[in-house]
Amino acid sequence: MLENQQLLNQLKDMLHWKKSKNYYAKSLGISVFEVDQLLQQLSTKAKPQTISTKTIKVDAEKGTLESTVVCDYEPKNDKQLASLHKIDLNNYVITNYWSKLLPNGKFTSSVFSKRKQAKDYTAEDFSKFLENYKPKTITITPVDRSKEKDYVDIEVSISDYHLAKRHVDEDNNPVERAYRYFNVAQSLIKKVSSVYNINTIVFPISNDFFHTDNYQNQTTQGTPQDTILDYSSEYELGFSILVDTINMLRFYSSEVHVILVQGNHDRTKSFYLAHALEVHFKRQLDVTFDREHSVVKGKTLGDTFIGWHHGNCKVEDLPLLFATHPEHSKAFGNAKYREVHTGDKHHYMAKEVKGVRIQQMPSLSGTDRWHLDNNYVHSVRAALVLVYDKHKGKIAEFEERI
Repeated sequence: MLENQQLLNQLKDMLHWKKSKNYYAKSLGISVFEVDQLLQQLSTKAKPQTISTKTIKVDAEKGTLESTVVCDYEPKNDKQLASLHKIDLNNYVITNYWSKLLPNGKFTSSVFSKRKQAKDYTAEDFSKFLENYKPKTITITPVDRSKEKDYVDIEVSISDYHLAKRHVDEDNNPVERAYRYFNVAQSLIKKVSSVYNINTIVFPISNDFFHTDNYQNQTTQGTPQDTILDYSSEYELGFSILVDTINMLRFYSSEVHVILVQGNHDRTKSFYLAHALEVHFKRQLDVTFDREHSVVKGKTLGDTFIGWHHGNCKVEDLPLLFATHPEHSKAFGNAKYREVHTGDKHHYMAKEVKGVRIQQMPSLSGTDRWHLDNNYVHSVRAALVLVYDKHKGKIAEFEERI
């Protein structure tokens, strides 16, 4: 032990000579391997300190980051490399790294990293996110379930939110977007609860809740988008928003039934979202999910059948689609009233085709560059609640505009 300490001290005094490892080994009468071990001990004892940054290259389009620094120690694993080069391992993965001992005993450390893709996220990453996630505390005044009020079922429709979309009017604060969604949902539900007692709340999610579907900020079909959040940040913020909103809706109803209606912007990411929400609420018996990977969904409320589709199609064909659908045709045929609800177009529309009401939901989303360039502007930004009596069908509609 004493001999090893003496060798350490001798090597430390010799490092300023800026010689090779072979020279140090020959001078100390030891092997090059032993010199490596002594250098590792010295680097461990030395206080990690970056001396200077040689290069930092960031390619936002490709999602790559290259960094080279000179430091007092040689990093040994991804965590040390990430700390040294200031790389967020939640968003980036280190693909290559190398280091070189300089004559002065310092080390040149270089890394090449790229922004995480969907394939780079593991089940452990997702599990860790869910374990550490804690929804915020929501204070809600207890609901007055008056015996004088009728009981109804409702649908809360906040369609085509496009959470990370960059608006042209500077309305681009993600925190404000999060509060807006929750506050609109709560305002709608308060309007209904002031008049009715609520049994079931049907809550369609997705319908382009997210603006992008992958880390390249593209839609499901690969169309590039202007965004205010990256892939992972939009997902985590969106998850938080919907956890808070579902918890709030539970206070006003006997059951919240969440339905996944996949859109053309977020078809993949919305499926992961619905799965994560179902896992999060698995112990809450008053929250149920219909999240199968299908663009066609349906549910019967009393004597009314409602079918959901994102609406990125010829909507006049949707009644026939539900009437002949192997899963939904029986409920469609047995219902007294039939409705089809869509989104996609960001403006309100209602029409009746052979006794089937088709209702296209409005959007709270603002105008982006593409819509501005193509004159798809000036739609009323709004969300809806549709109210259903068990036997009379739809009896009311409440709207919240911004």
